[in-house]
Amino acid sequence: MRGAMTSGRRAAGVAALMMALVLSGCAGARVRVTAERARYPLSLSAGVRDSRGHLYDGRALLKVGTLDARKTTFGIFYSTAALPPTRDFSDDINRQVVAAGGEAVVDLRIGLGGGCGWLNGFPILNALPLWPGCVAVRLTGNIVRRSSSGP
Repeated sequence: MRGAMTSGRRAAGVAALMMALVLSGCAGARVRVTAERARYPLSLSAGVRDSRGHLYDGRALLKVGTLDARKTTFGIFYSTAALPPTRDFSDDINRQVVAAGGEAVVDLRIGLGGGCGWLNGFPILNALPLWPGCVAVRLTGNIVRRSSSGP
């Protein structure tokens, strides 16, 4: 009788563990976002400084375009191994600022762009360490240049 109770407890423990794995879902990825080779100033705020340190705010800036750049990174082993681990957005930023005739990017936002639900949405498989996950990073912002009435 005692062996049957131990087997029952073990089965209940295994069932609880399996249910936790199914509900937890670990797919995804982590990524380091950089713009180390960007040739233009980037600002998270509505203002930006020039090379001499002068601050230009919204009144002295003219919006000439919108930055919208996206990159997707895949990860395995519960997001500890990302492929690639770093995403540099410099080329996208440089290309879009030149195309818009801008001098800087203000109101820069870094967010998730979506598009990975198809891979991250498998409740049983994404609990496995080798099941890949992904994260889509999206950079948005206003491409600006100094207006003629600047400081």
